[in-house]
Amino acid sequence: MLDGDWSMPDETVSNSGPLIHLAQINRLDLLDVFPEIYIPEEVYSEVSAFDASLKEKLDRAKNIKKTAVAPKNSDQLSKKLKRFNLDLGELQAISLCLEFGKKLFLTDDLDAREAAAELGLDPHGSVGIIVLAYRKKHINYEDAEKAMHALYEISNLFITKSIINIGIAELKKHK
Repeated sequence: MLDGDWSMPDETVSNSGPLIHLAQINRLDLLDVFPEIYIPEEVYSEVSAFDASLKEKLDRAKNIKKTAVAPKNSDQLSKKLKRFNLDLGELQAISLCLEFGKKLFLTDDLDAREAAAELGLDPHGSVGIIVLAYRKKHINYEDAEKAMHALYEISNLFITKSIINIGIAELKKHK
């Protein structure tokens, strides 16, 4: 679940979930493990509507790039993925992955993860980002474990304690 390839491409695409959830636990800095993260305009709008201070942080982030997505691409993708419950931001993010040829897709939404995997993308969520940040020595073990617990206790991410335990077990494997 969390191992994956993780041979980091220079660029990745994110939808709003990981941006919001990592910001809620004051760990938006964990996204610095990615040299470039593209976010569609709709994702930027969703994040901005959720939290104005987060909008300012995204505007200052050097590695986060707001990118336009052709509406036609999202419309076509919507028809192809109609069995999944995807919002416009998720559709635009997946569309951007496909358009740019990026395999790594950051999302915490289960339907978005399943749709992305069906299209050959490599979806990872906030738990996986924390594991990666630890593996890349961006944070130490204690901070990674605290971040895992904070996702469960502080963020509005729907996540079970068992997923957090799996994430912590993954951290321990790389300790």
